[in-house]
Amino acid sequence: MSENIDEILKEVATKDVHVLCREVMSITDTMDMLRSKWTVEILTAIICGNTRFKDMASSVKGISEKVLTERLRQMVDERLIERHECYGYPPRVEYRLTEHGKHLFAIVYQMTEWGQKHQNYSSK
Repeated sequence: MSENIDEILKEVATKDVHVLCREVMSITDTMDMLRSKWTVEILTAIICGNTRFKDMASSVKGISEKVLTERLRQMVDERLIERHECYGYPPRVEYRLTEHGKHLFAIVYQMTEWGQKHQNYSSK
């Protein structure tokens, strides 16, 4: 991990300060996405195998079916997830992460790892 950090720091040191500022300010897009209520919980539910609406509704505690429906539509529009109609009887719908959604989840997971390390570090 520290090798990766050293590489990042070397890369940052070579950038023009104005370019760097613009790049760093793009974190706002990421934070806006993560601030959207239920995004992290829904992404996690799908990663954990809860790809159908009813499964998500029961695994994401505290979300109403109306709000889940709205967030799923928004997340499809944001291209974080895809909606797949499974034909057969009875017909059903499943949701899957897009590549874009997988990349966002990877960021969330890295934040989880950092948070755990921070808890250990700050409790010493």
